[in-house]
Amino acid sequence: MAFFENSSRKDELGYEDNKEIPIKSIAGIEIKNFRSFKDRAVRLGSQVTVISGRNGTMKTSIMGLIAHPFTSDAIDTFGKPLKTTLRNVFKLSPDFDKETYEYNLVIDTGKDTLLSEPVQIYPDSTDRHRVVVSGAKDGDGNFTYNTSFLNLRRLFPLIDTRAEPTNSTMTLKNDEGSRLKDYYETIFPSSAYDQFTPVSDAKGTLKTTFAPVGNQASYDWHSISSGEDNLGAIFNRLIGFQRAYDKKQKTGNGILCIDEFESSLHPVAQLRLFDYLYRWSGEHNVQVVISTHSLHLISHVYAKHAPNLTAGRVVLNFVSKSTASNKNYPILHNPPYELAYKELTLQNPIQAAEARKVNVYCEDDLAIHFVKHVVKSRIVLSAINFHSSLDPESGKPGTGYSALRSVCMQYPLLLENSLVIFDADVPATVTDKIKKKNLFLKLPDAENLAIERRIIAFIAEL
Repeated sequence: MAFFENSSRKDELGYEDNKEIPIKSIAGIEIKNFRSFKDRAVRLGSQVTVISGRNGTMKTSIMGLIAHPFTSDAIDTFGKPLKTTLRNVFKLSPDFDKETYEYNLVIDTGKDTLLSEPVQIYPDSTDRHRVVVSGAKDGDGNFTYNTSFLNLRRLFPLIDTRAEPTNSTMTLKNDEGSRLKDYYETIFPSSAYDQFTPVSDAKGTLKTTFAPVGNQASYDWHSISSGEDNLGAIFNRLIGFQRAYDKKQKTGNGILCIDEFESSLHPVAQLRLFDYLYRWSGEHNVQVVISTHSLHLISHVYAKHAPNLTAGRVVLNFVSKSTASNKNYPILHNPPYELAYKELTLQNPIQAAEARKVNVYCEDDLAIHFVKHVVKSRIVLSAINFHSSLDPESGKPGTGYSALRSVCMQYPLLLENSLVIFDADVPATVTDKIKKKNLFLKLPDAENLAIERRIIAFIAEL
């Protein structure tokens, strides 16, 4: 089954050698057979690709398939190759991975037709697995392209390694130090980030990060948090891609994969890092691919990056476990947010909203009627409980603005997850005395008329 219909093999496009093929970007992969996946496709955004789904849906394996069939000489800050070997991405079992796996790597080379080349993974006689790209003829084999895969090894606790500041000559150059400072301050706003020292273990296999130094630093490499350690490991790879990039080049600059993107980062830092990488990918022509379970991050993608989703600059691939048959999980491209929410929480977002309804207090039923017609959205209204009386059993209709003001001023804790809406004729001298301005709103009216008077004025003007 062809998911990228406008695609052909390299000989049909006039290419002979995989190593010489110009790559503008990776369009995606078509999985014919990989473990329980059969006839599935992953589409890549031109800048950022998000892969999400529940545990056990092979998100890490998908990223490994995307990043592996390439070779390059690019190195990171510590002089280590950017490319991550397949065995450091996921393990293939000699007992359960006995069949031949196959998928197509789909590449945009700048022609009207996409390039689609097969990649096979099969066990050999030594209980290991071989990866064959295109075939065994001259000109087959890995493509030339910068790739890097950051797995959870980047989060290996610093205390459990022999890492220390390194005197390596492979340190930050030119404006890279100021870029690192801006990077940390963008994601973790702090004035403690001024200068940095590289930190690595002897082989550079467990730890390659940075730590603050200098007069403004209040701690050193011994005390950096796991989040700071994580950011340093990511920036190390960013430097490798930046150094390999030539602004004049007409081809792409590579693929950076980050597994478990949200690990060690608080929710706001996740969003800031995502936005930073989105901008960075555009500046250096690198496609960033991340895996995540973070509903907070996914909500941010739908809310802030909606135009980028539409334009294909950002793509969300959601591996759906709830609709799978024989573990052949469907991979949904830019699905509705409601589906992503339900997959990750096992709860319908409308049901969740109803369980956390907001209480809205108005002066009377007429005000409630007005608010409902202003809001209009049934989804929003379904998440609101409207009240026109603070004492429904009293039989008195409505609540005066003075009583609502008293609650706002003297008992703000009672209005947690609540909102007071005053009529438009309530003077500013009343609301100015309320310290917490997020507790209330006023109904809109150009002349600050009460609803009843506005209706009378409207009739009089007929």
